[in-house]
Amino acid sequence: MASHDNHELKLLFTLFDVDNSGTLTIDELKQLLQSPDPSGPPVSEEQITEYLKLADTDNSGDISLNEFVAFINSHVPQGTYGLKSIFQAIDKNGDEYVEKDEFEQMKEIKNDLNPILIKIFDKKFQNDTTGKITYEQFVDDVNEYYNGLNKN
Repeated sequence: MASHDNHELKLLFTLFDVDNSGTLTIDELKQLLQSPDPSGPPVSEEQITEYLKLADTDNSGDISLNEFVAFINSHVPQGTYGLKSIFQAIDKNGDEYVEKDEFEQMKEIKNDLNPILIKIFDKKFQNDTTGKITYEQFVDDVNEYYNGLNKN
């Protein structure tokens, strides 16, 4: 299986490591596996537990960044989980922009949307007069969030 971009995997991991512990708990893993798209396929508790068992190679009960990268590279087809798939799920009309209205609708529909994702988009919309965010801007903002964590 082809390797994923390791930097993107670090960014994805960082988005879902909500408590900034350096590991993904079962709840954070569940949030990662649930598509931001409310009409997306649900993931059962059994599937989440199975993913945790497969990825948690040191049996610590959570998933480190290294375990996450190894798991994704060996078990997940490219493009299945990633920043692009998250962006596309929010970009409901497929115009390659996430408009502020689209994101607000997503927040209303998906009440358990990732809080870091909300923070990143809300900050971008506050500082952007166009009311539209491109995928590249989204990735830049996730990078900025990631770099900010690593400076502390």
